[in-house]
Amino acid sequence: MKRMLHKIKNSDKSVKHFLRFGFFCFVGFCSFLIDWGFFNLFYSFGLSFILAITFSVILSMLFNFSVNRNITFSGRGRGVKRQIFRWLLVYFFAFLARVFVGKIILILLGETLLTAQIAYFMGILIAIPIDYFGSLLWAFRK
Repeated sequence: MKRMLHKIKNSDKSVKHFLRFGFFCFVGFCSFLIDWGFFNLFYSFGLSFILAITFSVILSMLFNFSVNRNITFSGRGRGVKRQIFRWLLVYFFAFLARVFVGKIILILLGETLLTAQIAYFMGILIAIPIDYFGSLLWAFRK
């Protein structure tokens, strides 16, 4: 892992950004597995869409922040309190966009297990660019 990070630091900027975004997506996919698994668990136990997605997001956030801070954006060595605050704001706006889009889809299509899945994935598509660019340009900015 250290060798790969060293190569990324010494490559040209476009390759570095491409690899960083690729790793961000990999971390995001792992976070997604955590999020989606717990969302389905909570939703199948009868929690509302909003509560199920809220609790599943909190669990995946713990993983996402620590990996993205320490590896993806190399934020170690800088003030963690400031980074947490900024990252939480970025993630909050991405979460609001995600819930808003998801709820609109549920209103339009009705609330079933299938439409909840569609709403879940469409919300993620909206949240990804908000989270990536907010993290890159503001939360973990050097």
